[in-house]
Amino acid sequence: MHLTKMKTSSIPLVLAALATGCATAPKGALVVNDPSDLPSVQAVHSHRLSQLKTGMSLEEFRRLMPEAYVWGQNDATTAYEIEESLQFVTHDDIDRQNLTWGVGSPRARSKKEVPWFYFFKEQLVKWGRPQDWPDKPDVILETRVR
Repeated sequence: MHLTKMKTSSIPLVLAALATGCATAPKGALVVNDPSDLPSVQAVHSHRLSQLKTGMSLEEFRRLMPEAYVWGQNDATTAYEIEESLQFVTHDDIDRQNLTWGVGSPRARSKKEVPWFYFFKEQLVKWGRPQDWPDKPDVILETRVR
């Protein structure tokens, strides 16, 4: 009688273990509840970005951001950018993988952010993400008298 109880009480445990699955996140991918939970490029590079100052030289910038590359150039204006790409899966992705296959890893998604850094005559004048500036900026006319 004792042996029969043991067999029947272990069946739900085995079924529960099989139902939970063994799916895992892909190597190097972050696991988040929602893609909006991913850190921004500002958060990832906050220490270095906090050191940027308008007017700093291109040489100082290159020491601080050696991975930046030239994105475009027009006369004395040069735009640099760095590309930050984060690989991630959500908890729902892992649950879906468990329900479908029971093992393995769901395909990682990626979130890409590309901050721009504008230099005029090798001095930093502006930086930020492309969506930080309006598509059609206001036209400002000013007269300077010296």
